[in-house]
Amino acid sequence: MAQLSPAKAKVNGINQVCIVVKDAQLAAENYWNILGIGPWDIYAWEAPLVYDYKYYGKPAWARTKMALAQVGAVQLELMEHIDGVSIYQDFLMEHGEGLNHLNFLVDDVDATAEILAKEGFPSIQSGRWEPREEKGTYNYIDIKPLCTIWEAVYGRNIGAKPIRYPGTAQVSPAKVKVKGINQVAIVVKDVQKVAENYWNILGIGPWDIYAWEAPLVYDRTYHGKPSWAREKIALAQVGGVQLELCQPIDGDSVYQDFLMEHGEGLHHLNFLVDDVDETAGILIKEGFSSLKSERFREGGAVNYIDIKPLGAIWEVFHGETIGAEPTHHPEDSV
Repeated sequence: MAQLSPAKAKVNGINQVCIVVKDAQLAAENYWNILGIGPWDIYAWEAPLVYDYKYYGKPAWARTKMALAQVGAVQLELMEHIDGVSIYQDFLMEHGEGLNHLNFLVDDVDATAEILAKEGFPSIQSGRWEPREEKGTYNYIDIKPLCTIWEAVYGRNIGAKPIRYPGTAQVSPAKVKVKGINQVAIVVKDVQKVAENYWNILGIGPWDIYAWEAPLVYDRTYHGKPSWAREKIALAQVGGVQLELCQPIDGDSVYQDFLMEHGEGLHHLNFLVDDVDETAGILIKEGFSSLKSERFREGGAVNYIDIKPLGAIWEVFHGETIGAEPTHHPEDSV
């Protein structure tokens, strides 16, 4: 009999992925021009629109700018710190621009945050937004055993008029157009342990766990040169998005590079294409470097492109099945 997760707070879908940037307006323009993502709604995310703002549980003040765009089933958020205290500024100081958190929708943010606080995961930032009658609420929880920040959110409408970019109906000039975020990846030190933590804390799973190495994986490159590596990955579906955990084991690895520079955390997003080589070739010609590429059984291929003007690594991906049998967590989830 298949097990049920013991988690008291359960995530049924990834609603939003957030990238902390230095300039939200510029980053939105870059997304529109490079990957065709947009249009963007840009807000001054500050009082009086945002109220009851707290930083590590204490009343605080901040001015930030937020840009939102829908990418298929997932909302992409760009956050720029302007003034005051915020986890975005903390992240910039420690890591620079990059993927910061994931959010999920709940019926009661306060109740969800209280459950997680009792389990040892306190709030690091929270607030509410207008219109007050709609009770929009958010709370960021740094769940260290899950290697990223998760934001519990209630409410969709924002009680302010945004600036729209582009300002008129236009067709993006991008040669590569991303229509959906297929996967979000987290680099971890121990795939098995983190998969167990996700199952126990947020009810995410079951997980398929693979030894990501030859002969399953072949034609590897690392920064454009032939390479060899052994890794472990774990995959779980979270609503319409796949969550991936990546653990370096041996050899040349962008995951090990990330661990050395940043520690565990959100690493990349991927999108589906018909031809990985063609799409990666376009982006490389535009000046963006390939960090890693490889092929895997059943005709699969990937290429990680570091697109610095977008504040994130984007993985170009093609493949429907993985030509190997995984192990599972929980073990009886097959």
